[in-house]
Amino acid sequence: MKDFIIISLSRIKTITKTIYSMGVMRWISFLFVIGCFLAGSYYLLFRIFSYLLTVEVIGFALMDRIIEMAFFVFFIMLLFSNVITSFSTFYNDRELDFLFSLPIRPTSIYLAKLLENCVYASWATMVIAFPLVIAYGITTRAQLIYYPLSLISSLIYLIIPATIASLLIFTILRLFPRLKPRDVILLSLALIIAVTFMYVKTNNPELLKIFETENEQELLKFAADLTTVGGAYVPSTWLSNILKGSRGGMSQGLFYFLLLFFISLSTIIIAFFAAKTLYAQSWLLFGEHTRKERRKKTLLFSHRAGQVKTFLLKDLLVFVREPTQWVQLSIFIILLIVYVISLRRTPIYFTIPLWRTVVSFANFAYISFILATLGVRFIFPAVSQERTGIWFIGSSPLSFRRIIRIKYFSNLLTAVIIIEVLLFFSNMFIKSDQRMHLVMPFIALFFAASLVSINLGLGSRFPQFNEDNPSKIAAGTGGIIAALASISYVALSIIILSTPAYNYLANRYYNRPVNSIMIYSALVLFVILNAIAIMLPLRFGIRSLERRDF
Repeated sequence: MKDFIIISLSRIKTITKTIYSMGVMRWISFLFVIGCFLAGSYYLLFRIFSYLLTVEVIGFALMDRIIEMAFFVFFIMLLFSNVITSFSTFYNDRELDFLFSLPIRPTSIYLAKLLENCVYASWATMVIAFPLVIAYGITTRAQLIYYPLSLISSLIYLIIPATIASLLIFTILRLFPRLKPRDVILLSLALIIAVTFMYVKTNNPELLKIFETENEQELLKFAADLTTVGGAYVPSTWLSNILKGSRGGMSQGLFYFLLLFFISLSTIIIAFFAAKTLYAQSWLLFGEHTRKERRKKTLLFSHRAGQVKTFLLKDLLVFVREPTQWVQLSIFIILLIVYVISLRRTPIYFTIPLWRTVVSFANFAYISFILATLGVRFIFPAVSQERTGIWFIGSSPLSFRRIIRIKYFSNLLTAVIIIEVLLFFSNMFIKSDQRMHLVMPFIALFFAASLVSINLGLGSRFPQFNEDNPSKIAAGTGGIIAALASISYVALSIIILSTPAYNYLANRYYNRPVNSIMIYSALVLFVILNAIAIMLPLRFGIRSLERRDF
């Protein structure tokens, strides 16, 4: 335990030094952006919960189902993110070579890395969960003890998926030591998906019948009659019961809090003894296997091409050789495919053309937020992944300005393909209005160009060349600023575009006069916003790199 405290304190000191090295303006901008995001999320959730309270009979039931479903989805997301980041944290971190050379017990190293991995894999979920918990408490007029109890419960809740993910990785690597990193991660994710599906199928099969309801009335009845979303044996149900216990006395909430606490403590104890037996051996086996792989000649070594082609090939190889990158991208793509396919049944609930147009606009907003998330996760770390080789690139004939341009247009092409394909198929399944079908892909080009610029520019302004894990780079201070800036851009753009969209709907379906001045003003404001979002971040990022002394 003493070694664990020493390792954790050294990590805290490193983070503290990084915080002190940040300028005042950087801190102010960070606090301002994250404050706006939390305030906006809270306001939106508060309005939703307040509206549900006005719905007779099923209002509370629908609100409870939202809480249960949110924490159940969070639990699955936390399992996924912990599995993806665990491999880099427990096996592919350069600090491990130094730590294992010291007279330190492997269990102390494991506990320190478990805490580190839990923080990096869970921060995004906590940012979303915090306004959700606060909005629910204020809407239901919860007791004062609800707020510290729910916050502590949420932090304890994060421990369970982190320990499960590490145990899964250790076990697979110990049983199959010759598996490549991507195979270990894919096998772990496949097991999680299979177990989740079987559990839901046996414990709560009604949850899988949501797409079989035939109209709005059946959908509402389904939501009201639905039992606990995750079932009685899932931590998400215990956490949601802690929140719901605030309405009818805290005895139920305290019971589930103690249950959650002791289960989390039990998982840590089990993982501790498993790490004592498996961690050091699996780390040594992985290191031996990796060293043999590094002796092979790479494709880049034998490839001769122009400067731009070589640089693009180098970026492609870096992406392919980092399993956490393309595995997570594959998961995103699979989830998006499932989402788009699920839209085929949207006309069942919204047969009126007006509602189809509204849904298509909401679908565009959702896809834009997804693109913002992908940008933070994959585009923001692009410059940081040059690592210690950045000095070599800086001394090459390629200037930083040209390097950033190459990265910008290559990422822009990928972003345009993703958003245009998603819009095409989703609008086809929704059967949206023909004019919306033609206008949205054009607007999506501005979204893609701006989001790529924001993430690449801020990634150049706040690089982390000493970090190997792309997930940790995206979870750093600069990554949080980029995430909030991207989400703020999408939110502002959607608000601006909602004005001409509202005028179009009012004119087409209610024969109201078109306010041309308001439409043109909104379009001019949208162009100005995108011009700023495209030019300024890239300019700041290039100047920051040019001023660095490598």
